[in-house]
Amino acid sequence: MTKIVVVGAGVIGLTCAHELLKDPSNEVTVVSQQFPTDFEFSTIYTSPIAGANWLSFAADDDKFTQEIDKVGYKKYKELVKRPESGVTARKECTYIPHNKSGKKFYDGLPWFLKNGLGSQYGLKIYDKNEYDTKLFSNAYEFDGFNIRTGYYMTFLINEMWKMSGSAEKSDSRFGMIRKSIKKLSDAYTLHHLGGVADIVINCTGFLAKELEDLEDDEKDKIYPVRGIVFVAENNTGMKKNTLVDIYDPEHPDEKLYFMPRREKELIMGGVFQENNLSSYVDPAFFHRLVTRCKKYLSQYNWDDLKVVRTQVGYRPFRKGGYRIERVGNVVHCYGLGPAGFQSSWGCAERVVGLVNDFKNKSKL
Repeated sequence: MTKIVVVGAGVIGLTCAHELLKDPSNEVTVVSQQFPTDFEFSTIYTSPIAGANWLSFAADDDKFTQEIDKVGYKKYKELVKRPESGVTARKECTYIPHNKSGKKFYDGLPWFLKNGLGSQYGLKIYDKNEYDTKLFSNAYEFDGFNIRTGYYMTFLINEMWKMSGSAEKSDSRFGMIRKSIKKLSDAYTLHHLGGVADIVINCTGFLAKELEDLEDDEKDKIYPVRGIVFVAENNTGMKKNTLVDIYDPEHPDEKLYFMPRREKELIMGGVFQENNLSSYVDPAFFHRLVTRCKKYLSQYNWDDLKVVRTQVGYRPFRKGGYRIERVGNVVHCYGLGPAGFQSSWGCAERVVGLVNDFKNKSKL
């Protein structure tokens, strides 16, 4: 049996643990200072408070990330059939204002909707009579998903218990330990079955920057990008995930997107603020957001908007993109920025491959 410790219980850590447990020769422990079943979260623990959908950010020439995100799309398409997963089918609608139409419409489409791929994702380009041509140059939609993060992450944990046996069994192949660590080397002695772990999976996200034994040049690559979303009662009539691809030169880091969840709540966002670790939310930002709602999406009811909470989180970015590699007995998987949910399954697939490579070499 191979003892594995996964450090981090964000969506990346839990998905990696889930996929590793599919191999009956693996015994997996997730070590984290927080879990998705907690009632309160630090702002560094971003996954449980994320909006979460599938909208690949990969550039046209970034085949590496494209292949990773394809895995996630296929998996969420399967999970829609399991309501307990928290994954719901949603049309993903994008409106393009005139001031964002500098390049040809086709060239501005994401990679998965071009080069004959659009039909695989249910691409529909709106007719001119389906949007306000005074505001928008184009609009389109495709078949996407809405991921209720708290349900979904708890679902992953429950699936792991089912794979491994009762939590109280002394030989259960899965375990969780609440623990803060300062060094990855500390994780080897934290396996729930005792002894020393064979391999550690580093899924610490932004907190990788604080690990004492992470390479110094790697620490310099990790940085936060602040996000703000408002969770509101959905009295608007909106049923599709919706992005208005705005650009405001006075507030270039502000966005306009919405995710209507099945519980009749609406995620409203947001911002993209690099190296901003403030938890303060300026009321003027919310005022601007509502003003944009009424301007660009006047077909919906914004008068009865009731916000139930405001969420601030920090997307764990890394200069150079994702780090998915093995260094000795450690597999690193972090730096996914805003793409944790959509890239999690593809990243986990690669982590499993790296662990299997390690196991095979250990047998030689």
